[in-house]
This record gives sequence, C-alpha cells and structure tokens, in this order.
Amino acid sequence: MLKTILVAASLLTTTAATAQMANPCPGGTTPATIRHNRIKPGQWATFAKAVAAHNAWYVSHQDPTRTTLVRVLTKGASGPAVTDTEAVTITRYVSAKAQPPRDAAYSAFIDLYRQSSDIADETRVCLPKG
Repeated sequence: MLKTILVAASLLTTTAATAQMANPCPGGTTPATIRHNRIKPGQWATFAKAVAAHNAWYVSHQDPTRTTLVRVLTKGASGPAVTDTEAVTITRYVSAKAQPPRDAAYSAFIDLYRQSSDIADETRVCLPKG
C-alpha cells in the first residue's frame, strides 16, 4: 500500500522531471514511462477518459508526448480474455522541452486517474522509436 502511495505521488513529480531532461536513452530509443494500473470496479470508462484527457492536455500545449492505453489479457475459462480490472499505459516522451505548466486541465485528468485507478507498478524505460 505504501509503495502504491509513493508511486502515485511520484506520478505528479517524476513525469515533469522525465519530460524536462535530455534524452538519456541510447540512439534509436526514447524515454517512456510504463504504468500498470488496477482499475476500480465499474471505472473502466472513467480511466479511458483520463487517458484521453491526458493526451488532449499534451495536444493543447503543442507537445508531441502521448500516452497509449494498453488492454491486459487474463486467463479465461475458454482462453485469454480482455479484463476491465487492469490496464497498462505507456507514455512516450518525444520532446526534450520542459513539460507544459500544470493547469486546471492537468488537475482534471489527474483527478480522473485517481478516481478510477490505483497504480500497481511503474517503471522508466527506453523504447524503440517508431
């Protein structure tokens, strides 16, 4: 539980730090954050709305950074099944410029994430460009 709280707090601080630093990744790759999220019961649509609002915030600031929503498969009785209780988001930081200033729209999508999910795990990676 403490880890989840600390990771959630780091969402607000480390995202800006990552977006503001020079690309530390090897050639042909870009920094990214991968988050494994536990979706609260009945909150899938709100979580998807948070991801859309997250991307809209970057677009409104002419920042090419994007967050991709990835569905998670679980073992079902008849094979793999898509779950609404977990999701993965991948945020690719494609700009070395400083993150746009946080504003009401930023707070709104963060509130949607908090309302709809808890971060189970987060890691920083170097993803291939493309």
